[in-house]
Amino acid sequence: MPTVVPRGLTAILAKHPTDIIIASALRTPITRAVKGALAHTHPEELLASVLSATLARTRIPPSSVQDILVGCVLQSLGGHKASAAAVKHAGFLSSTTVATVNRQCSSSAYALTLLASSIRETLLQDGTGALDCGIAAGTESMSLDYFPHRGIPWRVSETLGRNSPQQDARDVLMPMGVTSENVARELGVTREEQDEFALTSHRKAEWAWEHGWFHNEVVPVQARKVEVAAGTTTSTSTTTTTATTSEDSWRTVERDDGFRKGLTIEKLAALKPAFDDAGTTTAGNSSQISDGAAAILVMTRARADALGIPPIGKYIAGTVVGVPPRLMGVAPALAVPKLLDITAVDKSAVDVWELNEAFASQAVYCIRELGLDPANVNPMGGAIALGHPLGATGARIVATLLNGLRNTGGRIGVLSMCASTGQGYAGMIVRE
Repeated sequence: MPTVVPRGLTAILAKHPTDIIIASALRTPITRAVKGALAHTHPEELLASVLSATLARTRIPPSSVQDILVGCVLQSLGGHKASAAAVKHAGFLSSTTVATVNRQCSSSAYALTLLASSIRETLLQDGTGALDCGIAAGTESMSLDYFPHRGIPWRVSETLGRNSPQQDARDVLMPMGVTSENVARELGVTREEQDEFALTSHRKAEWAWEHGWFHNEVVPVQARKVEVAAGTTTSTSTTTTTATTSEDSWRTVERDDGFRKGLTIEKLAALKPAFDDAGTTTAGNSSQISDGAAAILVMTRARADALGIPPIGKYIAGTVVGVPPRLMGVAPALAVPKLLDITAVDKSAVDVWELNEAFASQAVYCIRELGLDPANVNPMGGAIALGHPLGATGARIVATLLNGLRNTGGRIGVLSMCASTGQGYAGMIVRE
């Protein structure tokens, strides 16, 4: 029976006991950093919430989950020990192992590929399926762990960083907004194209929420309630507010809060460039700084059958590529063809594409370069409207892709994203 990557449509759509199936793909609401509903909720709390929901909805025995990989980019706050605490708090046993994964924006998507590869490897080695069930997750609180460094470490050696004789080494520390400007300027993406793309993302997200398309993937979260107190202030790098939080004061958060109802092209056009006075990248046509978590439960089909858990999808393959850091946004244009070659699938067979909207500049370029129909890309909106909680985004996109396939009647989906430092990821799943 197949234990390697299936190739060709027939193999991809076939069903075998050794398939890596997706049993659940859930996420928290994605909310705006600092001002959003989850701004005072820690990343491990977000992670514990979505892990608990995974157990509750699937009714899988916690003892069946052998390994949990957690994507997290800002690991000074949401690193391994915090993730391990979340796993234990959610009810998993001490026998369930935990590791964190950091491949920047693609961290939790890559966690899925690592987990699937590990399961396949054990099947190839001895055929017993010693590892046959796990969770690929991601979590991020950009409210609590993004400012003031904005994701750029301040203790990198000058000789290896800003003063390195290697251009790529210097560019690794380049702010992401500057890479967006590089893509727009050097590859011919106009401000008008970027604003129009951003507007479409918001309209798609609003429509999808109004029509219930997100209900299968979003789980409610208990978040700390912020209470404004008169006479005192607290500050971040972007705002000065007066607020306190109480361990005993909580509220339920059920919806994303990033998409803008009633947004117009005129409002987007009025925004000033954020990174270069003569540039075209604005707060309106960039992904949002956000908080959130997501989790994907995967196992072999044989294990799912034994547990009585119906699959919702099938993982096919994932791959990564490297590109110049200063043009990191172009990576999906290289990662997707590599994925299609690995799977021997023509792009015409793909029903829905989820392309992470780090910036409208790179999204517009990649869609154009890949020759995709924009109508089949991000049918429920993307990171410009929904938000981009770094380490959680890859898993969030898997959940949204499965929902997009379900709601449009499609079968084959591809996700792709660029990642800081000059990387790209692409993965393929099939809806069951």
